[in-house]
Amino acid sequence: MANQIINSIGTSIIHIDTTADFTLANMKNSAEATPVAASIIEIFWNIKPAGSIILDRGGANVYKLVGNAAGGAHFVGHVNYRPSGLVLRGTNTADIGVTVAGFGTLESVVTIIVKKTY
Repeated sequence: MANQIINSIGTSIIHIDTTADFTLANMKNSAEATPVAASIIEIFWNIKPAGSIILDRGGANVYKLVGNAAGGAHFVGHVNYRPSGLVLRGTNTADIGVTVAGFGTLESVVTIIVKKTY
């Protein structure tokens, strides 16, 4: 599987399994204006023991997840900022950068939910 973006009006869902940068223009639905900000409001992950991922905003690391190498099991979890009205820290007007390591083929995936503003 390659990275995939599902763009709806107001929200983008990004499935990540390879290193990439996601621009605000990448998150545009054909029926909406180009976003001027994109806030990460939810993160889901399933990372194999030797895997890791770093999310950055404008080059500044804002979130890092590392697999459970000592335990041998996949590291699975979810964080939801949506109910509190919070968003993941960082510059929301910058691209979302993703660096993955040790994901393997179809063995790890991270999904982020992004709220867009115009």
